[in-house]
Amino acid sequence: MHQSVNKWHVFLKEIANLIFFWFFGVVFFFIYRLSFVAIFHKELGADLDFGEYFNAFLKGFSFDCTAVSYFLILPLLATIILSPFGKSVIIRNIRVFFQYLFVILSTFICLISINYYREYNDQFNNFLFLGLEDDKKAILNTIVEYYNPVLNSFILIAGIIAGIFIFRFFENKNTIYNQLAKLKSKYAKIGLIAAALACFTMSIRGSVGRVPTIRKWAYVSVDPFLNKTIINPYRSLKYAYTDFKEFNEIDGANPFGEENLRDFYNKNEVAEVIEKTAQGDSLIGKPKQVFLVIMESYDTWPLMDKYLPFGFSKNLYRIAQNGIHFTNFLPAYQATFYAYGTITSGIPYCGVNISRLATMKDRYISSIFEQFKALGYKTNMFYGGFLSWENIGEYTTHLGCENIYSGANAGGKSDSGEWGVEDEKLFDMILQNVNPDEYTFNLVLTSSYHPPYAIDTGKKGFMYKTEADFPEEVKQYYAGGMNMPEMGHLWYGDWAIGQFMDKAEKKYEDALFGFTGDHYGRRFINHSPNLAERSEVPFILYGKGIPPMKSSTPGGHADIAPTLIELIAPAGFRYYSFGSSMLDSTKACGVGFEKVVDRDSLYYQPKDAMVDEISLVDFKEKKNKHFKFEREYKELMRLSWHYTVKGNKLE
Repeated sequence: MHQSVNKWHVFLKEIANLIFFWFFGVVFFFIYRLSFVAIFHKELGADLDFGEYFNAFLKGFSFDCTAVSYFLILPLLATIILSPFGKSVIIRNIRVFFQYLFVILSTFICLISINYYREYNDQFNNFLFLGLEDDKKAILNTIVEYYNPVLNSFILIAGIIAGIFIFRFFENKNTIYNQLAKLKSKYAKIGLIAAALACFTMSIRGSVGRVPTIRKWAYVSVDPFLNKTIINPYRSLKYAYTDFKEFNEIDGANPFGEENLRDFYNKNEVAEVIEKTAQGDSLIGKPKQVFLVIMESYDTWPLMDKYLPFGFSKNLYRIAQNGIHFTNFLPAYQATFYAYGTITSGIPYCGVNISRLATMKDRYISSIFEQFKALGYKTNMFYGGFLSWENIGEYTTHLGCENIYSGANAGGKSDSGEWGVEDEKLFDMILQNVNPDEYTFNLVLTSSYHPPYAIDTGKKGFMYKTEADFPEEVKQYYAGGMNMPEMGHLWYGDWAIGQFMDKAEKKYEDALFGFTGDHYGRRFINHSPNLAERSEVPFILYGKGIPPMKSSTPGGHADIAPTLIELIAPAGFRYYSFGSSMLDSTKACGVGFEKVVDRDSLYYQPKDAMVDEISLVDFKEKKNKHFKFEREYKELMRLSWHYTVKGNKLE
């Protein structure tokens, strides 16, 4: 009898400790979520009532229950299975191991999530896995130089020590045990075991209802920032990996809907679907040089009228005023190679990173380099970084580019960290290597507007040292969203373009210049840019024969190549493009991954959520259940994914 009582004592003691473990876990994530909101509180919308916070934290609690429960599975099973055999030491060791594991991993992942959010405006997303293909040395050096590893290490160690201390301190406390010990009858004991299993089941599902807690039902707040705090880092990481695998699973089904594409298009090859014929009768004739500059992290907002007095984009604004400025323009997605891959391959980014995949397949018929060679141009690529990044050297060669220049050709030495040489050195390299007497197509990818923001921009002429230096008319817009080095590097990118254009316009008198940004720069002067401000990038054409005008024709990166070709090519020239010319006044929309823009509005369709829409007239935002351009978007993405993953043959 005594032995049986002792086994029940062991069981109750462990159940009590597991209950404390569960409470510790959900409180841990509550404190994390509270800290997250406090750190980024400037991103909160105005006039949020208590109900918004309550709903967000309550829904977050359901995700937290699930995360904590995964750490409880083995300790709970060990307690139930081994208690009848009196294996108290084994049971305790298993629980303690998972308690310590929870503290270490959870502190680590929460700290990473906060730092990741600073850069990518998400707790986690598929960029995390894209980073596996990135320049790991450059990433490490950026972290060391820009993200304060000493402070982060201190917080990590302090958090782990505090968590372990709490578990050890409460290890032998009997408050919960004493309450459980009051259950003495046989039926009460059976009821306790059943209740423990039922509570665990509800906890791991995150729900007491029929439907478990899933991302689709997570966004319960009207405030976009609060919605981003709901899914805790573990589930956020899981969803990021799921999204990455869904689009990069090259042996799976088309994520944009399985169709018999041969029947759908009544054609046998993708090439037949995207084949186009140039209209000819160009405004400008054939320029001797074409320069297409893809600017690192360069977004549209510095060119908007309300922000112009900051003076961040004086040179690009001057160019835009004297050329065609397309104002409703979307990037391929939210990272540099997605833009570069879309512009060079001609294939809209569809969730698949083609930096290595492309080199294992036949050359894409929509390659911008191949099509410009067919127009009689020698093709060059100039990149301020190094060719190991994202396999960009091999990728660009595979697409047919004849000459590739990188930061190594510009000396390889830089004040701007590990990501490449300063933009001014990149542009000097262009001036040295592009012959004014040859027909050349020159693709340029800059790299200076990037952490760790190490260039001394003050020496270059950056005009601000503190907020007090801002012009009076724009002080109202600044709320600490960017620091001075970040703003200095935004300004520097424009300054370097101005320095280049002063020389290039004289040296290349018969040239056409194009400028676009690769993606939203993830930095803004305040903490709550609207959907347009955090989405759009510029597209500007300037030079030979280009008339000054501002155009609201909608477009995206996949439309750049056909626009240039239609400007230059003779009538009847056959080319291949998923996009369409921005010079077509009937063009209805422009597409980026998860986003579509037309002349009046911009639409964002995040996975498992309602559609965000912003008017480009009055910039009012709203949510819709239906995606206005869903059919056009899915058709384009479905064909793009098929060509990227399956190849030219339709099936």
